[in-house]
Amino acid sequence: MLADVVTSPSRRRTYVDGGLWTGDTLAGRVAGHATRHPDRLAVVDRRGARRATWAQLHRDAAAVAAGLRRMGVRPGDVVSVQLANTYETVVCDLAVLSVPAVLNPLLPNYRARELAHVFATARPRAIFAPGSVGVDGAGTDYRALVAGARDAAGSATRHVVVGDLGGDAGDPGNPGDPRQGDGDTSLAALLRTSPDEPTTDRLGAGPGAGAVSELIFTSGTEATPKPIMHTEQTANFSVRAARAALGVADGDVVWMPSPIGHSTGLNFGVRMALYFGLPLVLQERWDPEEAARLIEAERCTYTLAATTFLKDLLGAAGDRDLRSMRHFGCGGAPVPPELVEEGDRRGLGVLRLYGSTEALVATWNRPASPAAKRRHTDGRALDDIEVAIRDDDGRPVATGEPGELFVRGPDTCVGFFGDPDRTAATFLPDGWVRSGDLCTVDDDGYLTVVGRKKEIIIRGGMNIAPREIEDLLARFPEVDRAAVVGVPDDRLGERSCACLVLRPGHTVDLATVVSRLRADGLASYKLPEQLHVVDALPTTASGKVQKHELVRQVTAAGASGSGGGAGRSAGPVGA
Repeated sequence: MLADVVTSPSRRRTYVDGGLWTGDTLAGRVAGHATRHPDRLAVVDRRGARRATWAQLHRDAAAVAAGLRRMGVRPGDVVSVQLANTYETVVCDLAVLSVPAVLNPLLPNYRARELAHVFATARPRAIFAPGSVGVDGAGTDYRALVAGARDAAGSATRHVVVGDLGGDAGDPGNPGDPRQGDGDTSLAALLRTSPDEPTTDRLGAGPGAGAVSELIFTSGTEATPKPIMHTEQTANFSVRAARAALGVADGDVVWMPSPIGHSTGLNFGVRMALYFGLPLVLQERWDPEEAARLIEAERCTYTLAATTFLKDLLGAAGDRDLRSMRHFGCGGAPVPPELVEEGDRRGLGVLRLYGSTEALVATWNRPASPAAKRRHTDGRALDDIEVAIRDDDGRPVATGEPGELFVRGPDTCVGFFGDPDRTAATFLPDGWVRSGDLCTVDDDGYLTVVGRKKEIIIRGGMNIAPREIEDLLARFPEVDRAAVVGVPDDRLGERSCACLVLRPGHTVDLATVVSRLRADGLASYKLPEQLHVVDALPTTASGKVQKHELVRQVTAAGASGSGGGAGRSAGPVGA
């Protein structure tokens, strides 16, 4: 069973005795909403056309949880969910937590490499995923994808097929009792399961709020994504702290366009809404015009989304009324001050923040923060969360001076699963978590991210690890050396560029590079969007590649429109 591997007993007692860690579970909270307000609106999806009540959500999650138990899923088992932003996903997430098992949310665009890594690391007992027609609209055969990852990892993970495009089609095998047979089953079959005990009592029962309940893989800060463990205590503290800081209240409406297959959408969309009994409006696929329509039609008041979502929304809003959106939390990539100003002019409350999968949201601008702070900083620490800026020797730096950010508080995760080396390198014995981000803190306690110690690319709020792609490029017969860098992009923040030193007499083009990486099972968002060929990679005296110099070269080549020979740059090729 997964367990807390970093929080000391004394710190646990401090959090519990101070009321910062409670016994609440998300499943228990939903059971309470269903009892007190059965007919109130819980989830909206399908462009507003489908609307589910708390009673329906509770009933469906209880049935699926009972079906999972009859499949042999036990408390502490990992269950993956690889689905889009739909009502079914919320049902599956809640059902997993109700077993209570460990929820492993996955991005819908994970492919063979990522899924095999998840299966090999987490060993999920089951995965909820689509069937033959994928949620990405590209006709992905998820049955083949899951089967291939299962074979590669040597796992026995069962595939619970969720009807294509959110429906109930594609029900495989025996539609009856999911205990029959060892093959795959479907969500439709699980929904027909009769709970075999009182659901209100059963939901939320088990090892307690201190047990690991979420296993979330980072979106790519390193070559192999880290599996990060959170509990109901850490995650629920975070949404309580966020609600208090922002002033989110009864009557607010949560809109979530960010994938709920990752920490932002799951914890600050699904969990925020379900914990406090607020309506959750889901957007399945990103379309900024549809986003503006949904905000206006549903009177949405709160979200947390990456800079790209905000920029696209403001660009496409037209004459839509966005003034209901008082709390637009924005982070994951630099948020230009002019974007905050534009939001102010439209009546949109843009609130910059800093967060990570390890520490969830650590700092957040408040609605009452001065305009200059909201435009130029990433906010101040939420209540009961500590931040510290330290130099390379671990010593505090002067106010306003840059250094590495360390975070400590009841919202930080309880370790990396099965990775003692990276756990030791990240978590200090006194509870501080090393972020790898370079920040400053001003005299008023407002934090600003100024750089990264990690060599990651942030594309539209998604982290891309250059090392993973570089290792694949180095296998190409034409390539002598490879480096992948992020180049500035007005819409996405950064796009990835493959910088290659080719072997004598060889050539390669961007289409070939992309095609081969797709064949290697790399997720689409990680594919290089530019190709830059150089005679040699610039290095320091010690041989470390100077990626900032490569970025300068690529940017200069794009600005001058140069082509041919060393230094030629092609792309970008898509959004």
